[in-house]
Amino acid sequence: MHTVPVVSHGARLPGGVSPYLFCCCFGTFLYTTLYNMHFIVPFLRVPENLREIARKNQPNMEISNSGDSWTIKTVVGEKVKDSTFKIGEEFDSVSLTGQPLKCTVALNGEEMTETQKAGDIVVTITRKVENGQLLSTMTINGVSAVIKFQKA
Repeated sequence: MHTVPVVSHGARLPGGVSPYLFCCCFGTFLYTTLYNMHFIVPFLRVPENLREIARKNQPNMEISNSGDSWTIKTVVGEKVKDSTFKIGEEFDSVSLTGQPLKCTVALNGEEMTETQKAGDIVVTITRKVENGQLLSTMTINGVSAVIKFQKA
């Protein structure tokens, strides 16, 4: 499913990307903890019925790579967001709430940063692995929430 480049210890891939990112971010990740989401939900304009679904269900995420194409699949209850993209190229997606999005993903060292735009709303999601957990930090209007996942 994914390709892992063979490089020597300390080597960097094109663009200064650490090969460690390519290994640690692949796989299925299961929800463990959520911090501060209640602070950013109002900015996201999520309808109350979908907020209730989010409160009752835990998100899970799958990240995979094939060549220069990446896929991030997020599942919350029966809602699924499945995006396939190339690093640095803008792509169309649809949020879990059904809003059309314009997205771009960048690799910065050992972090994957996704920018999502829905009209005048801009959300930045930074994903990185720390202490064996995938941390997904969502930031909007200077306010952040963190979702922690454990590799399945």
